[in-house]
Amino acid sequence: MTASGRGKLLVRGSINIDEFFVVPHIVRSGETLSSTDFSRRAGGKGANQAVSAAKAGADAHFAGSIGEDGTWLRQTLEGYGVGVTLLHTDAQLSTGRAIIQLSTSTADNSIVLNKGANFSLAAPPLSPPQLSKYTHLLLQNEIPLDETKRVLRDAHAAGLTTLLNPSPMLTREELAAFEWSQLDWLVINEGEGEDLLLALADGVETGKGDAKALLGALRATVLRALTGVIMTRGAEGVVASLRGGEVVEVGPGKVVGEVKDTTGAGDCFTGFFATLLSTLPRDEALSPATLASVLSIACQAAAMCVEKHGAMESVPTLKDVKERMGAQWDEGRPWESLRA
Repeated sequence: MTASGRGKLLVRGSINIDEFFVVPHIVRSGETLSSTDFSRRAGGKGANQAVSAAKAGADAHFAGSIGEDGTWLRQTLEGYGVGVTLLHTDAQLSTGRAIIQLSTSTADNSIVLNKGANFSLAAPPLSPPQLSKYTHLLLQNEIPLDETKRVLRDAHAAGLTTLLNPSPMLTREELAAFEWSQLDWLVINEGEGEDLLLALADGVETGKGDAKALLGALRATVLRALTGVIMTRGAEGVVASLRGGEVVEVGPGKVVGEVKDTTGAGDCFTGFFATLLSTLPRDEALSPATLASVLSIACQAAAMCVEKHGAMESVPTLKDVKERMGAQWDEGRPWESLRA
């Protein structure tokens, strides 16, 4: 923990060049559709979450790989306050790409990924001495799975608090073989929770829409040892389970105006959650009340994110979230020392 009361967060993950096509609706099979607008921005789940963490006030650092066509992404991350000393450039590969359709009729999105340099084998592996400089590690699933598992093992051994947002979701076989004992916090959405249960509980299913029952079933699997399982539910808010069996449920944040773009809302939530978690004393048990406060803030950040277009660009600062929450903001929590 730093003198400011916050931990040092490392995000190991993907970074992409996102190409956005605004369309009347998500293209159907066999259909050719003209876009009404086009833009190019920085993206990738790992980079998005690192920027979200930085905007939330974290001492956030990003480890990943780009191609020579993505050198501008380094300056973009630095501009948001993310440390990039562990961002590698692979001259043999192009930067990862995401082709994103944004529907003007439903505000939904559809994404096609090209992994590019995110799967580079040229980057030097993170060493235990490097990892020991951090207090928290945040992972996703847009880099090679073997690398994710290696970094997770090494970080756990070094005493870091480990978080995983396994999106895009792993296969059933990968989920069943994953090293869950190395993980402290799991962040998933409800659909991913259903997939996870099918993989870990040998085909067991729960009633659709019963999030608490789903969490309870997940806790009866190998996930019982995790510190916490966080399940996002979009407009329904979030439900979470602590290791002691306590279930915490919070509603969604307040959206002002129309929903313009849901791209990156999940990454915004995860980055805020990891940041707020990093401000809490690591040697004290997390109470349900404190977790509820953390989740409420992260939910409000995600709600504000969908009010604007883009992923990184639409993430609010901690100050913005505090102003939106007003009297709901808890002045007595450790994250009050954060400045964003």
